[in-house]
Amino acid sequence: MHRFLALAILAAISGCSVAPFQKDRPVDASSARDPAAHRTGEAPVLKTPTEEIFQPDPETVIETPPPVVELPRERPSRPPATLAPASRALVAQAEAQRKKGDLPGASVSLDRALRIEPNNPLLWIETGRLRMDQRNFAQAENMARKALAMSVGDDSTQSAAWDLVGQSLKARGRNAEAQEAFARARAATPR
Repeated sequence: MHRFLALAILAAISGCSVAPFQKDRPVDASSARDPAAHRTGEAPVLKTPTEEIFQPDPETVIETPPPVVELPRERPSRPPATLAPASRALVAQAEAQRKKGDLPGASVSLDRALRIEPNNPLLWIETGRLRMDQRNFAQAENMARKALAMSVGDDSTQSAAWDLVGQSLKARGRNAEAQEAFARARAATPR
């Protein structure tokens, strides 16, 4: 019983908030645009989108803008990357460890240097060279590509990174790609 009463109240309330819909009234183009037709107290009759198609004014001419021509960007020039004194000492230590065959110790030294200067592309190249010694060629390529991304405009660092990419590709038997990387290394070599 309570449900029936609640539904009746909801129906009565919702009926009060909606204007009556008139579907029998004919609609022509003049009454749809005539504001006087809306002042008579009658509910407006909506037209479907297919009844009226937008026609632009003949005086209004829409011109398409000319195509955007992008000029080639010049690469920003940067001075060659350098190592901070602490990083330089850790790289020297890693080199000594590599020569002795202590590759895990060299990895720890380079990781410490990377914590000091995480955005130095030279450290990523050194870490990539260590990965080459560890025969982890795919990771060496990833390190070199990270160095490439960090050294835009630094031709000497770009050249070293492309050389490392070429070495890692060649070690995996991808000789055509390696030759392309070596060519990029030669092209980036500062003159």
